[in-house]
Amino acid sequence: MMHAMKTGLLSMKSKVLSKLFPLPLNRGTVDRTTVCDLGRSKIVLLELSERSGGAFIEKFELIQNPLRDSRPSLLLKPFFESKRFSREGVRVTLKGHGVIMRFIRFPKMKSEDLRGALKYEAEQYVPFEIKDCVMDHAIVEESVKAEDGEKMEILLAVVKRQELDPTIEVFRNLDCRLSVVDVDILSAMAALEYFYPEAAAGHAGILDIGTEISTLGIVRENKPRFIRDISYGTHDIQKRLRSRTDMPDEQIEGIFERDSEEKPEVAAAIEESLEGFIGDLRVSFDYYRDQSRYPKPVEKLIVSGGGSLHPSVIRALTAGLGIPVAGMEVLSKLKWADTVDEEQLRKHQVFLPVALGLGLRPQ
Repeated sequence: MMHAMKTGLLSMKSKVLSKLFPLPLNRGTVDRTTVCDLGRSKIVLLELSERSGGAFIEKFELIQNPLRDSRPSLLLKPFFESKRFSREGVRVTLKGHGVIMRFIRFPKMKSEDLRGALKYEAEQYVPFEIKDCVMDHAIVEESVKAEDGEKMEILLAVVKRQELDPTIEVFRNLDCRLSVVDVDILSAMAALEYFYPEAAAGHAGILDIGTEISTLGIVRENKPRFIRDISYGTHDIQKRLRSRTDMPDEQIEGIFERDSEEKPEVAAAIEESLEGFIGDLRVSFDYYRDQSRYPKPVEKLIVSGGGSLHPSVIRALTAGLGIPVAGMEVLSKLKWADTVDEEQLRKHQVFLPVALGLGLRPQ
């Protein structure tokens, strides 16, 4: 379960749904952590350890999922059957329309009373039947002054079972023992704190661009303050490129693995596709500002996921949002084993932050 965040995002032991794990976890000493980011079009497998006080990548695989199979057991099977990756203590993330994160305020109460209250009150905050969901929460602020008295601010996580169960089934079929099921954006926030500690300690946004869904999070003083999913992703940019340019499909599929300037017509198509997305982001920032009433603006936006290091994407976001925007660069703070393909690691580093953030969280 998630616990009160007393020392920052990395100490927030976000084990959403851990009570549902169908297989017992071998709780012997585990020096290495297997992490799986089940993206819609790409799957990241990492084995992480800690050496000399820093994160160390022992193993890395990026698995293409061209058919966007939502139950990709067959794609993962060779990596676990060959014992290349451990089946014990696997960590995995969730993302989708069935995952809802809400910041809500409750009167101050004891933790056991809060759990009971949430069972009855949560349904008004989410568009699902609570009986069909799994729910978890974390205390963001123990005490918040409000017009109607002292409150506590809660981050509520609600996940539909139909979103969770297929993920659990993937790893059940692989005979894996899950130790953590987390939400993508919380892992991205943990990566922000690890790789950009000054930004996380200040007032920063983190934008995780997915295939079909992107998520904006805002962190202030090492605590999550705002989360919103937006139905837009790299698939939308690729559709625009297919309709506006004569680029071969192979180049379009690999466009976000590059960090070089494009031809003018390609850059224009990318920026055109981003216009509506940027509009949604601006509305989100405005809503956050109005709700939080925090006097200072978000200082910068760090981007992870597809296109996060692409010049056209960063340029369009910077111009459209009017704040500094940068892709999340992680490799300068990492080391890796000689057996890791460095060329592939660098080529795919935009897809690493969520998996790294998940692996960096305490057990």
